[in-house]
Amino acid sequence: MILGLQACSGARSVTAKRWDKNLNTVYLRDLSAQNESTANASAALRLALEDQLAHSLFVVGEQPKKAKYELKFKITKFKEGSRLKRLATLGIDDGSRALLKVKIALFSAEGLLGAWEVHSWVQGGLTGGSKDQLFSEAAEEILRHMKAY
Repeated sequence: MILGLQACSGARSVTAKRWDKNLNTVYLRDLSAQNESTANASAALRLALEDQLAHSLFVVGEQPKKAKYELKFKITKFKEGSRLKRLATLGIDDGSRALLKVKIALFSAEGLLGAWEVHSWVQGGLTGGSKDQLFSEAAEEILRHMKAY
């Protein structure tokens, strides 16, 4: 009976919007050095940013010339850490900590609107924390700064 009650609910939405006239398009430009250690990190950060921007009023643009804003980011420090070590030491060991430092700048046609640096880390927890959490925390912090624009 409980399963039957849960199955009788739902939601549907149909949205009609002219995306080409949207004033909040953002083009994401990765300025990170494309070496082996940061290539995967910058791709993961970009995916986390796209995911966070999907839950906001900003739309990720595909072409920089058509976007109102350009968000440039550069990973300055990335350390993956060891999840097993975080789990074993409950995050007490500094060597097990996952770290991410990113420099971000938001530009528009008028020029630089804002620049900031975001530090994100995962140091422990019951499951040792994941590096996906590291990138999603950084993306959430970046979006908090962008909400002023």
